[in-house]
Amino acid sequence: MSGAITTSSPRYPWLDLLRFCAAASVVVYHFKSVYVATLPAGSSLGSEIYAVTKFGYLGVDLFFLISGFVILLSASGRDATRFAIARFLRVYPTLWVCASITALTCLLLLGSKSDVSVGDWAVSLSLLSPYFGRPYVDGVYWTLLIELKFYFCVLVLIWLGWLEHYRIWLPAWLLATISFRVFGQPFFMGWFISPEYSPCFIAGIVVFRATQEGWRPFHWCMLASCLLLSGSYGFQAVDTFARSVTDFDRWIAAGLIALLFVVFSVAVSVGSGDARRPILGFLGGLTYPLYLLHDRIGKEAFAAMDRPRSPLARLSVVTAGVLLAATAVHLMVERRLADRMKAAAFELISRARGRGTNCPSGSAAGD
Repeated sequence: MSGAITTSSPRYPWLDLLRFCAAASVVVYHFKSVYVATLPAGSSLGSEIYAVTKFGYLGVDLFFLISGFVILLSASGRDATRFAIARFLRVYPTLWVCASITALTCLLLLGSKSDVSVGDWAVSLSLLSPYFGRPYVDGVYWTLLIELKFYFCVLVLIWLGWLEHYRIWLPAWLLATISFRVFGQPFFMGWFISPEYSPCFIAGIVVFRATQEGWRPFHWCMLASCLLLSGSYGFQAVDTFARSVTDFDRWIAAGLIALLFVVFSVAVSVGSGDARRPILGFLGGLTYPLYLLHDRIGKEAFAAMDRPRSPLARLSVVTAGVLLAATAVHLMVERRLADRMKAAAFELISRARGRGTNCPSGSAAGD
């Protein structure tokens, strides 16, 4: 977001659609296991479903590509205080509501068998569970900690006044990522930013800068390097997310990552402008609560249901329920509560500093 994000700023509505597709990909990836488990052992249908859906986890890579673009868009023209407030209110109110819904759902469905303790729930609200040796309320939260680290690094750049000097710190970040991939050094890199997903963040930032100033050799070289590095990580990471992995699967994963880079870059290049597309904006708005709610709640609800008898019908009911819950959270928490809290916080800052609010009256792709 180049400068303050206002209704007159260029919008990227197709990023909203890509965000929703990324979330849907992850939902399918998680839900396929509960459906396949209902099929007879050795079922050819189960094998076919697994073969088609096992790469759904790559929706996370797409999330981080988009995040690199959107966060630089959001950070440009904002001071550190406004950026920190905007990011906090984007992440935490929705997280608190969704984590509480998840914990209550587990308690209602499982009763005393629920493994979600009050302590696990309370620490999950901070997203710092790994540092306290506790499990998250829902396993998908691990990606949010990666996001928080990225936000913190951007916040430091804003605070130091280095954000616009990206031709210095972006190559340095890329070189550190390459060094970690090849040599495992600097060993402490993961304390501050994810080495595995750094190529996605960097690529998103590069594409943002290219949309602002035109594609130049610097952007092409950086993007190509990120693509190769991300593909290299993807070639290896498939073993973590899928079973019975073959070399062909690894090449497919790397190829899909390359496709994501292309689709993302094209969507940004052809999809900017002032026109609003409410449906795409709504789908983009569903992404975050849908991601937070679907996994644990969906699986527990599916296991607890005995009607309808058809597993596919039950899974359809569960999916519809999760979508409705995500819609409610988006409309009541994100659009009403969090947006009003952000506007109020920016107004207080402006009054304290004695100038205009500079508060976004609209956002692009999930600011």
